[in-house]
Amino acid sequence: MLRGKPHHMNDSELPDWDRIVEGHATRVFRVAFRILGSVHDAEDVSQDAFTEAYRLHKEGSVQNWTALLVRLATLRSLDRLRRRRHSAQLREADRISAVEPSEEAEAGELAAHLREALGQLPDQQATVFVMRYFEQLPRDQISVVLAISLETVSTALYKARRRLLNELAAFNRRGSK
Repeated sequence: MLRGKPHHMNDSELPDWDRIVEGHATRVFRVAFRILGSVHDAEDVSQDAFTEAYRLHKEGSVQNWTALLVRLATLRSLDRLRRRRHSAQLREADRISAVEPSEEAEAGELAAHLREALGQLPDQQATVFVMRYFEQLPRDQISVVLAISLETVSTALYKARRRLLNELAAFNRRGSK
């Protein structure tokens, strides 16, 4: 290392990138799709997450690819969700449904409302919520992955659930008028 510059890896130190992408692509896409509700946006976020993970790996060793990629997919999805907050309509091509149009419209409206509410959560609460309920990771694993205490995980989950439940109650009150 010269003059404080980061050590650059040679090709023998690079991970088997094809294996990493193949092993994590489905999960990364699934996280993004569950947050965004759009195939197109989830594909874009997946590509962004892998690109950023590769860049981070070149800057220093990645200890846990799954954790890094889930976190990046969550954060980039939330970023995109926040940017499109006022236009969170699902694209017609992304919809697959076998329910009545009125039920589908109501479910779509609820999903859009909850996506917007998730996008308004602080990053840590949203990330912990996604890891726990979308990826079904246990709290102790989330604690390790995010390098935060188990108490912090529990507190973030509590606050996220409480805020999302309040948003759901507000949505239901509006719908029953």
